[in-house]
Amino acid sequence: MMFPMRRVKTALLLVPGLLFMAVLPGFAVDLVHLKLGTLEGAGWSVYAVTLQLSWLDDRHAGLVLQAQRAELPEGLGELSGITLLCARAQFTTTAVHCAQGTLKAQSSVLGRQNIRVAFRYQFDTGRIDTELLGIRVHDGTLALKAKLSNTHWQIDATGAALSLPDVTRQLAAAGIVLPVVEGSARLDVTARLNGEALQLREADVEVRLLAEEISDAAGSVAAENLDVSLHVAAQAIAAGMRVALDISGRQGALYVDPVYVEMPAQPLQVSARFDWLSAEQQLLLRSFTYSHPGSVQLEGHGLFNLAADAPIRELQLEVRQANFPFLYDTYLQPWLYDFALADLDTAGELSGTLHWEQGKLSRVSLDPVNLSVDDREGRFGLHTVNGRVRWSDTAIPAHSEIAWDSGSVFQVALGATRLAIDAGRDYVRLAQPVAIPVLDGALQLDDFQLEFGADAALRWQFDGLLEPVSLSQLSLALGWTELSGKLSGVIPDVRYDNGNLEVGGVLLMRAFEGEVTLRNLTLEQPFGLVPRLQVDARADNIDLETLTRTFSFGRIEGRLDGRIDGLRMESWRPVAFDAVFATPEDDRSRHRISQKAVDNISSIGGGGVGGALSRSFLRFFEDFPYDRLGIRCRLEKGICDMGGVAPAPNGYYLVKGRLFPPRLDVIGYADRVNWDTLIAQIVAVTAQQDVRVE
Repeated sequence: MMFPMRRVKTALLLVPGLLFMAVLPGFAVDLVHLKLGTLEGAGWSVYAVTLQLSWLDDRHAGLVLQAQRAELPEGLGELSGITLLCARAQFTTTAVHCAQGTLKAQSSVLGRQNIRVAFRYQFDTGRIDTELLGIRVHDGTLALKAKLSNTHWQIDATGAALSLPDVTRQLAAAGIVLPVVEGSARLDVTARLNGEALQLREADVEVRLLAEEISDAAGSVAAENLDVSLHVAAQAIAAGMRVALDISGRQGALYVDPVYVEMPAQPLQVSARFDWLSAEQQLLLRSFTYSHPGSVQLEGHGLFNLAADAPIRELQLEVRQANFPFLYDTYLQPWLYDFALADLDTAGELSGTLHWEQGKLSRVSLDPVNLSVDDREGRFGLHTVNGRVRWSDTAIPAHSEIAWDSGSVFQVALGATRLAIDAGRDYVRLAQPVAIPVLDGALQLDDFQLEFGADAALRWQFDGLLEPVSLSQLSLALGWTELSGKLSGVIPDVRYDNGNLEVGGVLLMRAFEGEVTLRNLTLEQPFGLVPRLQVDARADNIDLETLTRTFSFGRIEGRLDGRIDGLRMESWRPVAFDAVFATPEDDRSRHRISQKAVDNISSIGGGGVGGALSRSFLRFFEDFPYDRLGIRCRLEKGICDMGGVAPAPNGYYLVKGRLFPPRLDVIGYADRVNWDTLIAQIVAVTAQQDVRVE
């Protein structure tokens, strides 16, 4: 910073001469009036400057310096009607000194000013010492002390109760990129700056922010009852500036989109030591610490190139302490709103290291300690996770080991498991097969591979085998009617790509002493708001006695085959399918059906037979033989087109009796049934309620 006021100095150098002339015999001078015209400096100009001296005695004079207008450096506006008054300035052959003066001016930025001034100017050295008190700045006051010489300068500033909204507007007008805020907040500032010519050599600045309530127009920054202190110490080095930054948050809440931080009982501390290398536009971060007591403690160092598209040249971040749920609720969840991890209950701890090189993440080393996560929508959970997670952006895979005590997927319990994983630049894969306990069975994973990348969607695939799982436990976990039997099967080539899950082969499950196969299975956005499922299913040789006993439907003996083509579900609700279930043509098993089952089938199909049984001789039979039974439903637009095993007079056979007595036929008459009504009936009959289809 330099003040090349040659014309001012020339004028002031005339003063000793005028003083000398004033004391010579015959040269008494009472009044001196100088027109200095225009004065200019680095970034400023003063126009129509005049200086008047009114001698009081041989050592003192009244001083009046006036200027019509002054243009200040960018962002500071201009001054007009400038008058500097000193009623009793002291003059010697080496200096002029004003102990009490007044500066009056109209500022385009700060309004009318009436400032108390004191100054001293050394004629021989050109040094100026000045003090300005009572500067009204943005609803507060500012005091300045300056020491200026030909080679060095020093400025001390003290600002009290400055309006933060006004300050942000002023800085924005000066081209400094900061959010402009509104509300009630004030700044207290103390600063000492010194340098040589235009070069800042040292700076020491302390700021305290007290904000009752502030926010910017976009809603991206807000604060309440905030008390924050900032200290910056800077020193010039050969290539730029060396800076020490310390921030302390003692109370209140701060929101910087999307993170909301409530200040803890112990102060939140941020500290950084860095070098600003101006020629290279680089920031060398020598050390960094972030301490949020009870939540997270980070340390780091690195190098940033602010002129590059990817500013991070190198960064190592040490996670010394990360406590859940504080870390998740405050710092992670705001970034996860579009992901399956957006709504979690968490507990435990985490530590480790993250490393960036050439603008991208290059190494990860994290150690969870008793970490637990539970999706609040009940989709998944893992409890007491421990181990080591390693990843490197190299061709050589890093080895990780993770273990958990328990977990769940859609409320289906998972048991204690230990995984060995290898992770490379864009993949994670199982290092060895693993069996994950599922209820009373297990899911055997022979192969699992996860693929990812900056320009590719998340993909994973696996092959597995489901060892027998109790259908009773599974159905209860899923909130279904309790089923009996076991579920097992082969799970071939399951792939997840860009939010969609697809089974590449035939998924085979064993249940109700028969087999169920699923083909063409795809699941879109399984963890999204509206999951969509498509599948073709086939059931072979299902034991009806086991099935009907499970649902308290009434006993039916025999076997059942079936198919569901084009099943489409949205949010786990069927919207379309074509389904047929019937007695196999070649079934040679015993075919018997109980009166209760007849009543329920009749109620579902609208046959009206069930009530007649109790009013005829058939009431003496506990069950009846049958030839075939079955039902067909083709669902589209909420309506199910109904059918049975064969056409019947005015309807269709749901149960077709044998030729020999006691013969019983159950005929359905409802050709089109509302799907919601049909489901309500099925629920009702399995709950032994009396519902009739109209």
